[in-house]
Amino acid sequence: MRKSILLLLNIAPLFVFSQTETKTKGELVIHGSIANFKEPLDYVYLVCLDGSKDGFDSAKVINDKYRFNIQTEVTTLITLYARKADSPDRFKNRFMLTAIVEPTTVMISSTDSFSNAKVSGSMAYIEYKLLEARAEKYRQELSMLYRGYSKMKQIDDKAGMAIFQQKIDSNLETMYVNVYYKYIKTNPSSILINYALNQYVYSLKDTTSEQSVKEVASMYSKLSGNDQNSYFGREIKKKIDTYKIRIGMMAPEIVQTDFLGKPVSLTSLKGKYVLLDFWASWCGPCRRDFPQVKELYKEYNKYGFEIIGISKDTDTTAYLKAIEKDGINLWANTLFNEQIMKSYFVAAIPVKILIDPKGLIMGIWRGGNDENFNALRSMIENNIKKQSNFQQ
Repeated sequence: MRKSILLLLNIAPLFVFSQTETKTKGELVIHGSIANFKEPLDYVYLVCLDGSKDGFDSAKVINDKYRFNIQTEVTTLITLYARKADSPDRFKNRFMLTAIVEPTTVMISSTDSFSNAKVSGSMAYIEYKLLEARAEKYRQELSMLYRGYSKMKQIDDKAGMAIFQQKIDSNLETMYVNVYYKYIKTNPSSILINYALNQYVYSLKDTTSEQSVKEVASMYSKLSGNDQNSYFGREIKKKIDTYKIRIGMMAPEIVQTDFLGKPVSLTSLKGKYVLLDFWASWCGPCRRDFPQVKELYKEYNKYGFEIIGISKDTDTTAYLKAIEKDGINLWANTLFNEQIMKSYFVAAIPVKILIDPKGLIMGIWRGGNDENFNALRSMIENNIKKQSNFQQ
């Protein structure tokens, strides 16, 4: 009898909690608790791009506890911070926790640090941890390969860099297939499906076959409407759209005015090599490339090489100042508009697209790094030198 009473006393708090907890359909409720934090913690801050309040919220910590109520219909990414957005150490593990959870009641308990938080109540989180555990061995290998690549770069060993890059690409492709692709194929109705597909879509490259791109698009089409409209779904759609622009296809027309008000069009440049350079005044990697791009332009413009800069700026003043400061008024610069967006699907920048004299896309480079720029330079040099009118 005494054991029965003790058992009832132990489960009573859980019973009371289940009776008093109110949760609407599609709502994610987070109950958090903290213990033994060295510094006082007055608020916990949250980012959930599928939630209300523009994806950002905060909760006051009272008696070492906090709570969030987020209206979302999907499995989503949440990030909790024990520091304000303007704090320099905000992104240190000690003050940050990232989790994948579905709309349910989730318990998060933290001792000393957010990095060792225990998350319970979410099936999506359990699946997420199991899936990422399968990817861990590949990530460890990648970490070693990236360190090797960095060492080769420090001593300017291009051959060594190329070997490590090949191994990195191979490792990534194997991880995407063996972990995320297999998971999607064997768990098509998983509560984690939108996250898994978002991870797998990173396997797409400019050299990926059209059939593979169509397969990913088909996987996306089978997601529920809510999942397609979720943060992960929106990211998947962006990436799929990005690869609708492919090497070998005819470059979509661009009709716009440049920063001086003069008309700009691809058709008018037929018969020349044209580089489309997608950039913005706020994009550091984009602007770091400009000195080398100017060298290319000065060297090859007289042999039929042109550039159209396409800025994603919304601040016209910053856009014009960047053109003047960086000296890129040598060529036409225009602003990204809806027509260009629908034609080229450029999301992240920098992106450089090289078009041949017939109007066909020759090369696409995403991201700002020496390898991409060297490949671009090599393609321009090798092709322009083939022209009969090239003179040393």
